[in-house]
Amino acid sequence: MSQPIQELPSEAEVETLFAQITTALCVPVILDGVDRLPEGYRIRSHDSYSPLPDIEIESTPNIEQVLDRISLSTARLGSTVRSRHELATRAHDCKFIIPTSTGKVTVVGICTEGGTVRARGGNACQAYQKLNNKMTEMLHQAA
Repeated sequence: MSQPIQELPSEAEVETLFAQITTALCVPVILDGVDRLPEGYRIRSHDSYSPLPDIEIESTPNIEQVLDRISLSTARLGSTVRSRHELATRAHDCKFIIPTSTGKVTVVGICTEGGTVRARGGNACQAYQKLNNKMTEMLHQAA
């Protein structure tokens, strides 16, 4: 017997889950909105520096998988926020470039007095980790 298809969570339920996870992780993220797409959801948010990468979740008939994907993506976003905070702490008066995704690559960057530094990764979390490493190397070379 096949299991009955559960109704997907509403935008309000996705917002609530997002808020619960960011609160539990102590991540200072502001939710801009949840959009219901034909293939799932898009969660838009920002931190104190600039817009964050959108979280896009594909829907499946299994509601638990949808909720797990939202949880995992939100936790990954928390890591991105922490990386940006670390960068901003070390590079005073910086501005972040709005992350862009092109296919399977995400490009992030930071503008400082010394110029613009960019990094690429499979997702924003990986790209910000690479950016953090580049900035660490630059600061060590300058010292």
